[in-house]
Amino acid sequence: MKSLAKTYFFLIFCFLFISSFLFAEVPLWLKQPEKLYPSNQYIKAIGEATSVKSAQSAALETISLYFDTKTEIVTVAVEQIKSLKTNQNEKLSRNQSLEKITNITSNAEFFCVNFTEPFYDKKTDKYSVLAYIEKAEAAKIYTNRIQILMEIVQSYRNFANNETEIFLSSEALKKANALCSIISQYITNETIIVGADKTKFKKELETIAAVYSDFASIKKQMTFSIKLNQEEKKFDSLFSTVASVLEKEGYSYSLVDSEYKIIIDISCIEENYETGPFVRASLDVFILNREGKGVYTYSKAYPRFGSTTMEKAYTRTITKVKQDLEENFLVN
Repeated sequence: MKSLAKTYFFLIFCFLFISSFLFAEVPLWLKQPEKLYPSNQYIKAIGEATSVKSAQSAALETISLYFDTKTEIVTVAVEQIKSLKTNQNEKLSRNQSLEKITNITSNAEFFCVNFTEPFYDKKTDKYSVLAYIEKAEAAKIYTNRIQILMEIVQSYRNFANNETEIFLSSEALKKANALCSIISQYITNETIIVGADKTKFKKELETIAAVYSDFASIKKQMTFSIKLNQEEKKFDSLFSTVASVLEKEGYSYSLVDSEYKIIIDISCIEENYETGPFVRASLDVFILNREGKGVYTYSKAYPRFGSTTMEKAYTRTITKVKQDLEENFLVN
């Protein structure tokens, strides 16, 4: 009997031990995250993966959506501001702001993130972890970004106000306009997600409204005419492509009188090989003001494109050139 009892107790002990190992108690933060980290105080997200590091990354990815913007636009805009000419011999230098933005886009949104202890589920063979940020800390992130971007917007505005060439003023305001859209989103995020008072950003919102207004106003002053240097009909579609880009950007073009003239020049080299005919194109697009001074240049050399006939090779080439114009002309 004693032997049977010992065996019985041993089996119970093994069962309880294995059960506790295989079926560890699910932590409260996983069962009821709202109870420990209420939404009025925290931004939170749960990540699940086959490793702790991957689970943390998954949680961070979800949290980052609260701070998500087109950070590449921010970085490119800051880089471009360095090349804006304030006069013939001087250029704006915003290296410090560029460094700040780079730091923000890569690290700052996560510097105040905390993680719970990971929970390992034997049944699924996965780890879970909860990442959380105090909303007060999140507010600092938004405010910091808004302040830095507003400095850059003001630099663009100063350049636009001091520049006598309307096209260059327009390009500066265009970049400021893009940044203002991002700033507006940050302000919305801080007021909705964090619960900040929107009147806190009264000055910034007034500046944003002024940029929107100035950009819309200056575009009305700008008209363009288009000249295609090549007379061959196969190139005619380049004219309409450039015209459609202007229309998409909110500009108008005229066949007669205009503030600016766009000159399209394309040259093609024909090559014949055993595999068939090829065409290699190079493109130059110039924008000149009334005095004939260049204010913008877009140049591109394209790889060769081939087909079964020279006509088809040209069709492929021109299609690629048009696609490139639609994606890149007047973008930078």
